[in-house]
Amino acid sequence: MWRIFSTTDQTFEALQLALDDAVAANDVSQVPIIVEIMRFSGAPAVMEAYREALKELTGQDFWLDPPAWNAAMEWLGPRRDEFPPPDEYLDWKVNILGLIDPRMAAFFSAVPGSERIDLTEAVWGGVRTDGIPDLQFAPTLTPDEADYLDPRDRVFGVSINGEHRAYPLRIMNPHEMANDRLGGEPIALAY
Repeated sequence: MWRIFSTTDQTFEALQLALDDAVAANDVSQVPIIVEIMRFSGAPAVMEAYREALKELTGQDFWLDPPAWNAAMEWLGPRRDEFPPPDEYLDWKVNILGLIDPRMAAFFSAVPGSERIDLTEAVWGGVRTDGIPDLQFAPTLTPDEADYLDPRDRVFGVSINGEHRAYPLRIMNPHEMANDRLGGEPIALAY
C-alpha cells in the first residue's frame, strides 16, 4: 500500500511496479487502496494502470461506469469481507489526507470506539477542512422584505420557543451549515 501511494512525488514507474507486484501476489488487500487513491488522479496512464490492476485483482472493469472510482467504491462496499485493507490502513489514510490538509489527519486519530468504523467508506469530500464557510448569524428579514424569494422556493423552517425563521435552500446550498440563535437557543442547521 505504501508503494502504491505514499507521496505526491512518486514516479509512474514506481507505481506500475507496485501494482504489478500486488497483482502477481494476488494481494487483494490492495483493492481498497487502489480504489481510494484512484480518485486523486486524472492522468490517463495512471488511471489505466489502476484499471488493469483492479481488473486482475477483482475480475471487474470499473471503466464501464464512470466515474470509475465511484463505481469501484460502490462495488467494493458490500464485498469488504473479501477485500479487507492491510493492517496499516489507518496510518496510510492519515498520510494521504494529511497531504491534502494536515488538519484532516485529526479526524482519523484513534479514539475509543473508532475501530467499529469502516474506514474504507470514509472518503475525502473534495473540500479542504473549513473550505465551505458556514452561514453565521445571517441577517433576518420580514416576509415582505424577502422579495427575492419566489413562492415556490424551498426553505428550512425552524421554530423554537415561539420564534420562527425560514432558511432558503438556495442560500443554504453554498454554505451547507448555518449557526444562529433562535428562541433564545443556539442552533446549528446542517444541510
